[in-house]
Amino acid sequence: MENEIKTEKVLLKKEKLALNIEQLIENDLSLPDYCGDIMKILSCTAQTNIFSGSITGDKAVVNGMILIRMIYVDSSSKTEVYEMNYPFNRSVDVKNADENDLVDVSCVSEQISCRAVNSRRADVRGSVTLKICVTGTDECDFLVSAPEDFCHTLKTSAKGSFLKCCFRKPFTLSAENDSDDKIKNAKIIRTSCIPIVNEVKTIKNKMMVRGNVAADITMLNSSGNFISDRVNIPVNQIIDAEGVDDESDCCVNLKVQSIDARIVPDTPSSPAHIEVSAVVCACIDVFSKKDITAVTEAYSPKCELICKTDKVRCISSVVRVNENHTVTAKHDFASGKAVAVSDVAVKKIRYTVHSENNAVVLKGNIHYGIIVVSDESEKLYFERISDFEYRKQTNEDVPDYEFNPVVSLNSMDFSLSPDGTAVINTEMRIDGFIYPSCEMTVISAVEKGEERKTDTDNCVITVYFASKGERLWDIAKEHNTSVKMLRELNSINEDVLEKDCMLVFDRE
Repeated sequence: MENEIKTEKVLLKKEKLALNIEQLIENDLSLPDYCGDIMKILSCTAQTNIFSGSITGDKAVVNGMILIRMIYVDSSSKTEVYEMNYPFNRSVDVKNADENDLVDVSCVSEQISCRAVNSRRADVRGSVTLKICVTGTDECDFLVSAPEDFCHTLKTSAKGSFLKCCFRKPFTLSAENDSDDKIKNAKIIRTSCIPIVNEVKTIKNKMMVRGNVAADITMLNSSGNFISDRVNIPVNQIIDAEGVDDESDCCVNLKVQSIDARIVPDTPSSPAHIEVSAVVCACIDVFSKKDITAVTEAYSPKCELICKTDKVRCISSVVRVNENHTVTAKHDFASGKAVAVSDVAVKKIRYTVHSENNAVVLKGNIHYGIIVVSDESEKLYFERISDFEYRKQTNEDVPDYEFNPVVSLNSMDFSLSPDGTAVINTEMRIDGFIYPSCEMTVISAVEKGEERKTDTDNCVITVYFASKGERLWDIAKEHNTSVKMLRELNSINEDVLEKDCMLVFDRE
């Protein structure tokens, strides 16, 4: 009999760890001889590069480096920049870790301060908060059918997309721009990246991903002025993906884990240009469309049943988000009158995700670092925060969903109004997939328990006065009969009674 019990399997994604850890930064920064003396520190920034994240034994191990850049004014009133690297290695415990688990690491906040100890040395203190997420997959068995003489079953059907596989594929890309006289003897103070997926094609066990990573480089030129350039890095990757075919739905995001940009010195054979190398990770979820029918409830008139349950998640649709969102902010400055804006940097974009009114909403703020010139020709540094809200409407109710977008800075322009207020237009790129889903509890395994005591009641026919809205399933279970018998003896077709009625039936 047990051999006649039929089960099927679906693949589920399970989060094993979601943890924020703090990486402290405590270092002294000593200037080399070729750098000018420190007269005033304008700002200090941190760029977090993740080199690797993997499972080793029962731990998630993360290796990376924090690139610290100090922007200061030297004794000749010229703006200068000096940088240093701060490598780190962290590990955290993961319960039930598996070597195939996926480890995602991102920087969620930075707190950096830099204080001049003397004209040649600065004290750097702060921290970077890393978000470590570990995700695994697990096969979920669910009962499809069982013999009627073993138990009665209630089934539920679901139609949608189910996870086929998920994986991460890192790769290194590089590119360089054309030579440009304006960057001769310049120094890099900031880099930001916009990863975009333009096309995904699949064949058996192969996936081709095409897109672009735009690297925006902000520099200080030899005159102490801020300039910028963009280097486009084409993405054209063929990725091995076992089990993927042309019927699969593939959702691919690109995430820049680390970036290195440098200005190649000007020589007779190679004029000054920018070289960029980036480690990019393709984050891939693969789904297949299918219909499933699963047993959600079961009982036996003859014995107690021991049922094990699990939860199956069905993706009702996949909503692609690939949009720009512009935030306009106005900021004034308390110390003196600003006569020019030298530079505006987006230090961090923070946000949370929730759903409301059939929409997915990103709500957060943009943290700016702003350098202005006062009416006394002094450069001043300010930090300001602007709130934003982005809304993506869907065609269905989304009480349960998954959305982990890649949010990056696409472009920014700024100006100074006559009253000394800075007007900043920031365009963010929001890229990702919304997975609206429904979750149902299914029976994964069933076994016989204790035999039920035989009813000594000699009554053969039972009469039951049922109320509108009752389920035939609940009535049959309560009285140790079957839905099939209720239908046959009472000529009922509906699953839920549409009116009060009297039912007759035999006990099994």
